[in-house]
Amino acid sequence: MSTRINKIGAVFIVALFGSGCGASHDESTAPDALPDRESVPWVLSAGVEPAPNSVWTLTGTVRARHEIPLSFRIGGEIQARLVDAGAQVVAGEVLFRLDPRDVTQQRLAAEATVASARAEHENAERERERLGDLLTKRLASEQDHDRAVTAARAAEQRLLAAEASLEQARNAILYADLVAPATGVILDVEGQVGQVVSPSQAVARLAEDGPREIEVQVPESRRVGLPAEATARLGNGPASGPASAPTSAQVTLREIAGSADSLSRTWRARYRLPELPGAPGLGTTVTLTFETVRETSRPIARVPLGAILERGEGPLIWRIAEGRVEPEPVELIGIVGEQAEIRTDLAPGTPVVALGAHLLLPGQVVRVLER
Repeated sequence: MSTRINKIGAVFIVALFGSGCGASHDESTAPDALPDRESVPWVLSAGVEPAPNSVWTLTGTVRARHEIPLSFRIGGEIQARLVDAGAQVVAGEVLFRLDPRDVTQQRLAAEATVASARAEHENAERERERLGDLLTKRLASEQDHDRAVTAARAAEQRLLAAEASLEQARNAILYADLVAPATGVILDVEGQVGQVVSPSQAVARLAEDGPREIEVQVPESRRVGLPAEATARLGNGPASGPASAPTSAQVTLREIAGSADSLSRTWRARYRLPELPGAPGLGTTVTLTFETVRETSRPIARVPLGAILERGEGPLIWRIAEGRVEPEPVELIGIVGEQAEIRTDLAPGTPVVALGAHLLLPGQVVRVLER
């Protein structure tokens, strides 16, 4: 195709110079003038073609719908690691254990604080009751009674605070064991025996059992108008799995990231994978095939790349009608090889100038050389 276009272009250039293209604008474009046949320029024409639906692919991986980073609620030294990457675990199963000595001592200290606060509270309550009796007998002042009441309330609040600290200390002993929050598969393990970890520091990652999705990285040029459905190629046929395993499935877009990755400048998107027998496992590479359906209200068309002209007022093409050319504004969508995809109201088959667009003026008479 490229060789044919080059040959036609060469013929067009020879015809252009042989036609006396240096003729005056005034003579060739005057409304009432009848231009000399030899002064009319040659143009190469092509018809507007409807653009086919665009088919393209992205490669992604199978991921769990929920992937949970696992971490301790408290800090400490890892005493035991009870799980490896790839292990199947059930909800409530112990995965890691911290050295419990520190949290045990904290619980003992909290229990002692509660005992002391309770004794102070009981003593303050007895003092308040005693001064209350003396006040009714006019043997104590109201000021002394008010101090006793205030002291009793303060002792009560200190007791409540001490009991709360004791409850935290008891919880901390439970938090020394890291348990699986759900049934699933351990994707990776980072925590090791002897490692000192801080609260919320991830030591493993769990893929929860349930729905599976395909995660792909969408380039910027495809983000706008990303199809909501795609076809996932799950394998190369029966050789890659059980004979009953499907080789393809229809997937649906669930979410797309709100911002691009700072390094790759791509958008993360996830497509729901239906539950199928013999579906690919986590981490399996899957190819998604997309088909961008063209709009019917103002369809996308294709013209030769040389037909596009830009003069600072937006792209346009030259429409050929009754031996004259007229400008037609278009919206440039993209470039595919040697053709440009445009959005236009022109009907398919409308002849347009395919080569020599920069030499023309509105209403100019031309001689047409078809491709």
